[in-house]
Amino acid sequence: MKTLLFSIAFIIAISTQSQTVHVVDNNQGSGAQFTTIQAAVDAATANDIIYVQPSPNSYGNILMTKPLSIYGIGHIPELNAGQVASISDIYFRSGNASGSKISGLYINNIYLDLTTDNNHDVIITNNRIAYIGGNSSTSRANNAIISGNYIRNANFNAIDIYSSQNWIISNNIIEQPNTSSTWSTFSRFNASTIFNNNIIWTRQNGDANNSIQLFNNCSGTQISNNIFLFRGTNVENMNLGSNNALTFQNNLTYSYNSTLDALSGTNIDNSDPQFVSFNPNASLNSTSNDYQIQAGSPAENAGTDGNDLGVYNGNFPFNLRGYPTELPYLTDFVIYNNIISAGTPLNINIKANANINN
Repeated sequence: MKTLLFSIAFIIAISTQSQTVHVVDNNQGSGAQFTTIQAAVDAATANDIIYVQPSPNSYGNILMTKPLSIYGIGHIPELNAGQVASISDIYFRSGNASGSKISGLYINNIYLDLTTDNNHDVIITNNRIAYIGGNSSTSRANNAIISGNYIRNANFNAIDIYSSQNWIISNNIIEQPNTSSTWSTFSRFNASTIFNNNIIWTRQNGDANNSIQLFNNCSGTQISNNIFLFRGTNVENMNLGSNNALTFQNNLTYSYNSTLDALSGTNIDNSDPQFVSFNPNASLNSTSNDYQIQAGSPAENAGTDGNDLGVYNGNFPFNLRGYPTELPYLTDFVIYNNIISAGTPLNINIKANANINN
């Protein structure tokens, strides 16, 4: 584990020249700088990088106090026996952490609800998340970017922006596993909210009027280039919920069990998106799924920008395993002589894929 830790830290160090990199590992005997993320957060200076090692043990909560980049290995990694860096809750409640980036982690909840300091321009990408909450003020947690994530909340309101402004929610796969018709997934989107290029998958069953509530208390939002998939029974529309002036443009809808009413606006209704590979009975983040669009699909080049609908729109580097796009990630790690005496060289082979930015 110490050798693996060193190799990953070395790869990160050569790819992030200007900031200090802090390594956190709560595995027994790891020898890392920190065993808790909070200790690393407290010790770091603004704009430092914190790399969190995969572990069978949760790292607990994080109180963000300054702008930092916190990275995990991905939420479905190929190596480390599938272990992830698991976080309970991330709270933007302890200071100005504007400009922070959270990527490659397995997270329960993220709260951007501090009322005394600003937490603008937060980037949340390539994570598995249950819930993201915004701010009750229109001037405290604006310009968030939420992209490339797998978002799944077995309850309701996976994303509730409250009064936050100018949030971009794009290129995510978003799953509602509950069958209740009234358990909404999106709440309080406003006219400044951009919601596009997502794949939304709901198992909600329709009520007596064959309706479900996917959006609630949303107003004036333009909803574009998304793919809406319905797995529940007796679903004809998503008209439930107190919403106002939502605009649906260039979206695709498809139900596996019923015929849907046409969405208002110019959309593609009741059409199979024809993914390269998709199992409608599996979880949305199953690694057997491939959300690339097949040639000839109704979703091909059907976006408002002439690109495909869904998460790969505009060549977005969506990655089902949640690898952070800024960092190289290991694809192979072999120790050839793991039993050695003192002073004997350790022979290892490391392979890594380059990050998207290099």
